[in-house]
Amino acid sequence: MFEISKDRREDMCQKMMFVISMVIFLWVFAAAQTMLNPPAGFPAFPAQSAGISAYVKIDQPVRITEALTKAFYRVIDVSASHILGTVQVSHFAGNVYPHVYIDTDGWFVAFFLATEPTALVIQWLGDTNNPSAAIKTTLETALETVAKVARITLPKPSFYDFRFPEANKMLILLSVLPSEGTKAMYIKIPNEYKLFLSSYFFYACNFYEALFAGEYAAMLELDETTITKVEGRENLRQVVEDLPTSYFEPEILHEIKISFIQRGDAGSAGIAIVLIYREP
Repeated sequence: MFEISKDRREDMCQKMMFVISMVIFLWVFAAAQTMLNPPAGFPAFPAQSAGISAYVKIDQPVRITEALTKAFYRVIDVSASHILGTVQVSHFAGNVYPHVYIDTDGWFVAFFLATEPTALVIQWLGDTNNPSAAIKTTLETALETVAKVARITLPKPSFYDFRFPEANKMLILLSVLPSEGTKAMYIKIPNEYKLFLSSYFFYACNFYEALFAGEYAAMLELDETTITKVEGRENLRQVVEDLPTSYFEPEILHEIKISFIQRGDAGSAGIAIVLIYREP
């Protein structure tokens, strides 16, 4: 789990909470940065189709057993030396199915396909009544799931994006609105950084089922341009998509804002943004 910064009270809007070479101002916000390091090995791993990944190499052999296959939602390929499939990871915004690869040499790799939105790595913690600003990835949970069945304790994983060999950093920004309101964060990317990918996970919900729920509306804006808007009476709606990197023009302070309006019920909304980039 990434826990670089904790929640702050709302009157601390625009105070610096997390500093890297990027400039980031946060309000009731969490941010997590991790290095991206290329792995070496696992010849049966489908690197050509993989995107963002989390991986571990342990110094002990792993047995590919029938019991291990039970950890998978779907087994795609299995042999005496490796297994590849999908693992179900659940959180309050729904289920995701990252791929997981394990081989007898000790490699554990969880990944999303290159064609899937990178923001699927976000695992929403807490629940819709009390969403958390702590950050954990669905890839980590997928690794924990298979490791538990294999009766192996894994160390903290490394991360890598197979689409962008030059990228060396991943930054996750997350903010939640546990009730009606508006929140904003600001980010400025230096000219010497190279941004390869931006992706977001936006959700809004009622606390109750649609039969008893009131209407709600939630909106995500970037520099006063509406990126997405969800509204209705559904228990929960979500949008997970990649964004053009051109939206984050360097050396400009960009505002990312979410708003949530509720009529006759209570609910919450949240935004998570993932940036894959190269830091000099």
